[in-house]
Amino acid sequence: MAQMSQKRPNEYSCKFIIRKIEECSMGYPRVSAFMDSDENFMIYRRFGFLYSRVLLSKQDELRELEDSLDDMDRRDAKGSDYSKKCLMSRAKDFKREAASGQETRRELLKKIETKLYEYGQILLQAQQMVAMNKPSDRDHLSVQYFMENGFQENGEPVRPLIKEDTEFVYRKEDLITLRPGRESAWLDAIVERALKMIHCAPIKVLLFSFSVTPTMKFLSYLLL
Repeated sequence: MAQMSQKRPNEYSCKFIIRKIEECSMGYPRVSAFMDSDENFMIYRRFGFLYSRVLLSKQDELRELEDSLDDMDRRDAKGSDYSKKCLMSRAKDFKREAASGQETRRELLKKIETKLYEYGQILLQAQQMVAMNKPSDRDHLSVQYFMENGFQENGEPVRPLIKEDTEFVYRKEDLITLRPGRESAWLDAIVERALKMIHCAPIKVLLFSFSVTPTMKFLSYLLL
């Protein structure tokens, strides 16, 4: 009986598709490829000021709705016996029809519910943003250098984006990184310091060839 030859997984040829930064079109395609090439370069703004403005606005809208609910409760507390009973029974209160031009408590509570949900969602998002790590000086410098110089073309550095679109990289206190803690981060720092100290081009090229992470390769590229 013939037996089928079995190959181990590593015996099959596999061609990986890798998006190369230099092959992407200049502009946002190239910047996106660069920032996606290494988790150390995934640096973005958290827009802390805007979160604060929106939260303060939503907070005050809720305060107004809260005041309206308090006013409605006080009116019923000083009103007829039926109005007082409406404060004691949700069913009675919801069955009561509003007086002409006045809002019902059901409608008001619905508005409050919607606004509370919006406020809570934004509050949680802001909390998650604040909890995210800030980029290291080394990673921030790498991204800033790329935004300012991009790649050499005809011997001259070319910005991948117009100046206004790279402005975010200078708002250092508002930047966050998507990078989690990595075991090899300490190795990147050692390679960077070594490259700064070594002035021998062949040794620098050797270190570059043995760089195991995109961050290390990019730091080597900057300092060669």
